[in-house]
Amino acid sequence: MASSTSPPACVELPLPRLVGSNSRAHWSKRSRDAHADRQSAHVHGLACRPAKPFASVRLSIDWWCPTRRMIDCDNALSRCKAYIDGLTDAGWWPDDRAIRTVEITVHPPGERKATVVISARDA
Repeated sequence: MASSTSPPACVELPLPRLVGSNSRAHWSKRSRDAHADRQSAHVHGLACRPAKPFASVRLSIDWWCPTRRMIDCDNALSRCKAYIDGLTDAGWWPDDRAIRTVEITVHPPGERKATVVISARDA
């Protein structure tokens, strides 16, 4: 019997340029950084997008810290918002309403270079 679930999709991205919602940067710099992050996720997402868009999706985000100063999960998720929008633009799912759950894990430095890995699977 054939399964109707799509295989998981995964993309590796650099740490976001956007510093976060608590940043004291000027609004225009924050806007440029968010746009650059969204474009980066769009380009990387096109290269490895699923054959068929997810109708309902569960995201797993793995954040690999560059230093011993670990980021907390809610700030990491906030900084990944532009990446999620870029993957939406790349056609991974129809729109943000398709995302049902997001699981985020922050890893200490040294295990891997500082990156963000976003995996998507059917919810």
